Amino acid sequence: MSWLSEAVHQISWSSAAGVLFGAAISAAVSYTLQRTSFAEARKQKEKDRYEVRKAQAYSLFFKMIRIHSTIAIIDATLTDFVERGKKSGFASLWQAVLPLGNLPDRVKFTPEEMALVLSLDDKLFNELGPYDEIHNSLIDTYQSYGTRRVSALSKFGTDEMEGGTGTHKLSAEEVAWLKPRAYELNSLAEGMIERARHDRAESKGLLERIHALFAKEFKFSPKIEFREPTV
Repeated sequence: MSWLSEAVHQISWSSAAGVLFGAAISAAVSYTLQRTSFAEARKQKEKDRYEVRKAQAYSLFFKMIRIHSTIAIIDATLTDFVERGKKSGFASLWQAVLPLGNLPDRVKFTPEEMALVLSLDDKLFNELGPYDEIHNSLIDTYQSYGTRRVSALSKFGTDEMEGGTGTHKLSAEEVAWLKPRAYELNSLAEGMIERARHDRAESKGLLERIHALFAKEFKFSPKIEFREPTV
């Protein structure tokens, strides 16, 4: 009976070894599949993150195009007003610089857009950061100028019209009333002209740098071309 017992014992250990070996294979296969699944999930997550960042880059890029375009149009418009004013013989800027009928919309950078720039170029981040407010402030200044100019001129009538320009002969009392308001309007006009000229050149440089950065990081296909605005 001893040989039978020993045989049964060997068969039992053989079966156990087979079970253990099978379990090891199953665990190895499961681990490999799980590892592959994790790797694929990680790749998909990285791809999704890349696409989100690329979308943010496009959004910021188009906002900066709007910012530069607006500033360029305002600069060209103010320059045109000044040149026309000189030809018409106007003595003051406020007489030449007219309000704009339809001012452009304001622009606002999102925290996510600025975080993207910070992660790629901290120097560009610092220079670009306030530019939405610089753009909006110029629009606000022009809007304020237009409102104050209309308010000041509403006090007077029009004696003569030549094309779209009206004239009125001021009395001494009217001159005294207008003088401080004209000074304020001239100061606003001078500030707008100076800012628009400076910001136009600066915003162009920032737009070129953003385009170069995003073309490198996200293989941007849009190209930029600068043309003189028609006013």
